[in-house]
Amino acid sequence: MDPSLKKQDDELLQLVTFSIGEEEFGVNILKVQEIIRTMEITKVPRAPEFVEGVINLRGKVIPIIDLRRRFGLAPKAHDKNTRIIVIEINNVIVGFVV
Repeated sequence: MDPSLKKQDDELLQLVTFSIGEEEFGVNILKVQEIIRTMEITKVPRAPEFVEGVINLRGKVIPIIDLRRRFGLAPKAHDKNTRIIVIEINNVIVGFVV
């Protein structure tokens, strides 16, 4: 096991992993609220290019970020493997298209 994946108290760090392009990323599972299939995303005028828009998830409006665009990679059409990972970052709920 990679020693960097252990917390100081020897508790195992659990990650949700995903690939974007040729890279693999991980998010602490405790920050992930849910993983959903893509759904209708409402565009937001004058938003940065990497913001796909917002979704309404059970009454909450959640901004959706396309990580491919955010990292400067070519856009890719959504397919059967595309998911939205809904996570909490600094008390803000956001969805990442992966």
